Amino acid sequence: MTHKVTTKLFALLLLLICAGWNTAHAQNFEVRGTVTDQSDGSPLPGVNILIKGTSRGTSTNTDGQYNLQARSAQDTLVYSYIGYQTQEVPINGRHTIDIKLQTQTLSGQELVVVGYGTQSRRDVTGSISSVNGEDISQIPSPSVTDALQGQVAGVQVTPNSGKPGAGSSIRIRGVGTLNNSSPLYVVDGMLLDDISFLNMDEVKSVQVLKDASATAIYGSRGANGVVIITTNEGRKNEPTQFSMNAYYGWQQVANKIDLTNAHQYAMLANELAQNEGQQPLFDNPDQFGAGTDWQDVIFRTSPIQSYELSASGGTDKVTYHISGNYIGQDGIIRKSNYQRASLRVNNTYYLSDVVTVGHNISVNYRTSNDEPGGIVDAAYHADPTVSPYTNSGDFSNASARASAGNPEASLYYTRNDNSGGRLVGNIYAQFDFLKHFSLKSSFGADVDRSENKVFNPEYYVSATQQNDQNSLNVNTTSSSNWLWENTLKYNNDIGDHSIKVLTGITAQEYRQEGLGGRRVNMLGSDQALWYLDAGGSDGQSNYNNAFSWSMLSYLFRTNYSYKDRYLLTATMRADGSSRFGSNNRFGYFPSFALGWRISDEPFMRNIDFINEMKLRASWGKIGNDKISPYPGRPLVTSGLNAVFGTGEQLYNGATLVDLANPDIQWEETEQTDVGLELGLFRNRLSADIDYYNRKTDKILVQVPIPDYIGARSEPYVNAASVVNRGFDFNVKWSETREFSYSIGLVASTVHNEVKSLGRGKEEILGGGLVNEIAYTTRTVPGQPIGGFYGYKVVGVFQNQQQIDNNPNRGVEVPGDLQYKDVNGDGVITPDDRTYLGSPIPDLIYGLNLSFGYKGIDLKANFSGQRGNKIFNAKKNVRFGMDNFETSYLNRWHGEGTSNTEPRLTNAGHNYLASDRFIEDGSYFKLRNMQIGYTLPHELTRQLNVRSLRLYVNGTNLFTITDYSGYTPEIPSQSVIANGIDNGVYPLARTYSIGVNVDF
Repeated sequence: MTHKVTTKLFALLLLLICAGWNTAHAQNFEVRGTVTDQSDGSPLPGVNILIKGTSRGTSTNTDGQYNLQARSAQDTLVYSYIGYQTQEVPINGRHTIDIKLQTQTLSGQELVVVGYGTQSRRDVTGSISSVNGEDISQIPSPSVTDALQGQVAGVQVTPNSGKPGAGSSIRIRGVGTLNNSSPLYVVDGMLLDDISFLNMDEVKSVQVLKDASATAIYGSRGANGVVIITTNEGRKNEPTQFSMNAYYGWQQVANKIDLTNAHQYAMLANELAQNEGQQPLFDNPDQFGAGTDWQDVIFRTSPIQSYELSASGGTDKVTYHISGNYIGQDGIIRKSNYQRASLRVNNTYYLSDVVTVGHNISVNYRTSNDEPGGIVDAAYHADPTVSPYTNSGDFSNASARASAGNPEASLYYTRNDNSGGRLVGNIYAQFDFLKHFSLKSSFGADVDRSENKVFNPEYYVSATQQNDQNSLNVNTTSSSNWLWENTLKYNNDIGDHSIKVLTGITAQEYRQEGLGGRRVNMLGSDQALWYLDAGGSDGQSNYNNAFSWSMLSYLFRTNYSYKDRYLLTATMRADGSSRFGSNNRFGYFPSFALGWRISDEPFMRNIDFINEMKLRASWGKIGNDKISPYPGRPLVTSGLNAVFGTGEQLYNGATLVDLANPDIQWEETEQTDVGLELGLFRNRLSADIDYYNRKTDKILVQVPIPDYIGARSEPYVNAASVVNRGFDFNVKWSETREFSYSIGLVASTVHNEVKSLGRGKEEILGGGLVNEIAYTTRTVPGQPIGGFYGYKVVGVFQNQQQIDNNPNRGVEVPGDLQYKDVNGDGVITPDDRTYLGSPIPDLIYGLNLSFGYKGIDLKANFSGQRGNKIFNAKKNVRFGMDNFETSYLNRWHGEGTSNTEPRLTNAGHNYLASDRFIEDGSYFKLRNMQIGYTLPHELTRQLNVRSLRLYVNGTNLFTITDYSGYTPEIPSQSVIANGIDNGVYPLARTYSIGVNVDF
C-alpha cells in the first residue's frame, strides 16, 4: 500500500515538474535578430523593442542586434525608433526576426490636428506648424505659451513679465489690428482666450494655424491665428501605465541694471543741483562707498518645483488618462509667489461599434501673492546713500531726496493675496452611421472664479511714505463660458477620388461679473479678519458690474484629393456676434486652398534625393470682433447727480456717455499664402517655406467727435487698414544612428504698415508719459502700428555759439541736447518730431538642437529677434534726485566732454521724447538647455520600471543684447503702445534637476 502511494506521488511530482517546465519554457520564448535601415542596410542602435501590451522589452546594441525573452511564441513585438515608422511584428513561433525600419516621411501616417478634426500631414493644404509635447514639457514654467518661443516660424512669443505664474503674449504673423491681436486657443475642442490653467506635462501636441485656409473654419475667432492644443489620452488595449514627472529648481534675476553706487550718486547729485541753481546736497561725496544696492534688497534666489503623476490605458471598450499636478513658484522679487494644483480626466467610452462618448475635463485651484506695485521702479530710483534700516532698527527715510520711498518698507507692509478656481472641459457623443457619416455633438464649459484681497496697514516711514488708517479692498470676478458644437462629417474614397466634408453649427456665450468693496479702520491686521464686515461704515465703497457677449456660427469645409496628388480645400464660416447691431450682425468668411504633391508625379520618380515635394497656395478672408462688448449699443451711466433750484435739492442724474454706431461691422482680414514643403535625402533634410500677405480692412477704430456732444468715449467706425507680409522658414536636418542629432532653424520676417486710418483720424497717439511728454508712439499711414515718435538728437551743444548758430527751441544752454530741424524752418518746434523706429521686429528666429548617444541626450533652444526698438521710459521719468544709470557718468560737464549724454538735469528740454531714450531691442539668447540620461533597459527592468530618465536644465542662461534694461523682451501695453519699458518684472534665470519615470 505504501509502495503504491509512493509511486503515485512520484508520478504526480514528475507530472508537475513537466508542466512547470513547459510553463517556464512558454514564458521564456527567446527571440533574436538585427534591425537595419531599409534604405541603406546600416544597423540601427538603440531601437526600442517591446512586447505589445507589456512593459517588457529591450533595445538594440551598437550593431543593431537584440535578444529578447518573450512570454509566448504568439506574442507581438513593437519596434520603435525616432525618425522611423513604428512596426508591429507577430512572433509566430520564430526565434530569429530581422527587421528593416523605414524612415518616417512627410507622407507617412502622421496626423495633424486641424479645426474640428485631424488630417494626414500629406493632405494638409494650409500653413500649419506642429510642436510635440516632449518639446513643450522641457521648459520649467507654469505657462504653456512660454515653451513656444523659438519653436514655430511666424510666431513671436514675448513674456508678459518674470512674475510667478505669468504667461506670454503671442503674435502670429505680425499685428493686424488696432484692437486685441491675441490668437484663439483651442484645447481639446474648447475655444478659449486664456490657457493659464494648462499644465506642461498634459500637452500631447500643439498645432499653430497661420494662414486663412487653416484658420477660416474658426471664422472671426481665427483672425489672429489659432493655437490648437491636444492633451494626453489613453489608448485601446493597453495595460495601465503610470508616469511621474518632477523637477525642482532655483531662480535668480537674469540681469541687473548698471546703476551708480553711493559715491557716484552723491557726486552726480551735487552736479545736478548746481546745474539747476540749487545748493549741493552732500558736503563730501567721497565719504560714501558702494552704499545700498536696492536691487539686491528686493531680489532673491527662489525655488520653483513641479510634480505630476498620471495613469493611462484602455480596453476595447474604454480608454482613460488621469493626471494630477502641483506647481509652486516663488518669485525672484520677495512677497511674490504662485501655486497651482490641477486634476485632468480624459476618458473615451466605446458603447458600441457606432456610438462613442467621452470627456476632457480639467479642474484647478490657484493661489498667489503679489509684490508691491512699482517695486522694481522704486528700486531703480531709490537713493543708494540710504540704508534700508536706521541704527535703531526702524525703516529709513529713503525719499528725502529721491522720489522713491523705502523699497524694504514697501515689501514689509504689502499684503496682496489672490486665489481662484477654474473648470475647463467638454463632454461629447459621436454617432457613426451609413459607413461614411459621423455626427458629433460637444458641450464645453469654462467656469472661473477669482478673488483678490489687499490689506493696507497703518504705518509711517516718512511724510511721503505713510498710511494713516488701515484699509481692506476685496474684489471678486466670476466668469462663465459655454460652447455647444454640432458637426456632421462625410468621408469617402471613390477610386482615385477622396472626399471629406464637414458641416456644423455652434453657439457660444461668455459672461463676466465683478463684485467688490472697500472698508477702512479694520478691527486688526490678522488675515482672519480680512472681511468687509470687520471694517467701519465710514468711507466704505462698493461696486458691482457685468458684461456678456454671444455668438452663433455655421461652418462648412470640404477636402478633395485626386490620385492623392492634387488637393483642394474649400471653407466657409458665418459668424453672428452680439457685439454688432442688427444691421451687420453676421460676417461671412470663405477660404480656398490648392495643393500639388509634385514628388508623387511620374517624372519625379528617378530623382532619388527628393523624397517629398508639395506646393500649396491659399486665399481666404477672416474676421475679427475683439472689441468692447457693446460698441453697437449706447450706454447710459447713472450716479451723475447734481443740485438744482433755489432749494439746492440733490437730484439723481443719468445721461448717455458712450455713443454707439449700429452700422459697425466685422473687421476683415484677407490673407494669401504660398508654401513649399520639401523632404530631401531620405527626409533627413526637411524644409517648409511660406510667403504670406495679410491685409486687414475695416479695422474698428474710435473717431474723434466734438467735445460739446458730452460723450465720455468716441464711437467706433470701420475705417483703418493694415498690411503684414513676409516669409516663414522652417528647416531641419536630422540623423538617427548610434549618435543621433537634429538641427532646426525657424525664422520669420515681418513688414507691418498702416495703409489708412478713419475719417477725421490722421493719427493715433499712444504711450503717454510724464515730464512734458504727451505721447511716445504715433500710428499713421505709411508707417508701422505704434511707431515711436519724437525728436532726433544731433548731438550736444558745446557752447553758446553753437546754440546761436543752429536751430533751437530757445531754452537751451551749453550741455543741452541739440535736436534735428526736420522740416527745415530754422527753429525746433513740435513739428520737428518724426518717426524713430518700430517696436515690431523685422526678423524673429529660433535655433533648436538635439543630440543623443547611448542614453545621453542634449537639447538646446535658442531664440532671438532683430530690428525692433525699445523706449526706455524708466530712464526718461525723473521726479526728484533719483539714482542714475551708469551711462550718466559719461554726461557733458564741460566743453568737449560728451556729444551723446547731456548735462545733468531733471525733466525739461533733455527729457522730451527723443531717440536719446530709444534703444536697440535686438537680442539672441539661450532660451533653454537640457542634458538628460536614460538608464539602460537592463537596469530599469531590475527596478521594475519601464524607463527612467534624469536630467538637469537651464533656462535663460544668457542673453546677448545692447539694451540696457532688465530684458529686451518688453510686454505689450497695447498694440499702439508697445515696446515701452516702464520697469518690468525681470525675467529669471532658472537651474533645475528633474526625473521622468514610466512604470
